[in-house]
Amino acid sequence: MKASAAPSRSSNANRISATLVALVAAAAFGGTFLFDPVPPGLPGLGAVEFPRLICITILGLAVLLFLQEPGQPDPDNVAPDRGALAIWACCALFLPAMALAGMLGASALFMVVAGWLWGERRPILLAGVAAAFTLCLWLVFVRVFRLTLPGGLIFGG
Repeated sequence: MKASAAPSRSSNANRISATLVALVAAAAFGGTFLFDPVPPGLPGLGAVEFPRLICITILGLAVLLFLQEPGQPDPDNVAPDRGALAIWACCALFLPAMALAGMLGASALFMVVAGWLWGERRPILLAGVAAAFTLCLWLVFVRVFRLTLPGGLIFGG
């Protein structure tokens, strides 16, 4: 009987990453049950169905990554550094931030924090990118698709 090889470091990293991605997607999926009700009869995917579809897709991809057959260990593969873990934390905290500041406020905050974590230190550039991204979100989803984005406790009106 042939002894099975020990799992490689890259397969463990894939499984850890897949598990973390699945947890974030599951939390986001659960958060969709807190969205305000959408009036019936609106065409297309609504403010609840579209995020759920994205979450299910991400969950499916995480399962595929988890089940992927491990390849040869990569000598350059290292454990995630603090910056990567901080980005994971930002992703995990996005939903609670959205509950407080709404979709647009949480998105702007995420863009500033993620940019800073990735090394950008110019406040005007961080604020400009966050503002431009938030404006694009608002234009596409509110003006074009005519959806109501979650307002949160602070901006919920």
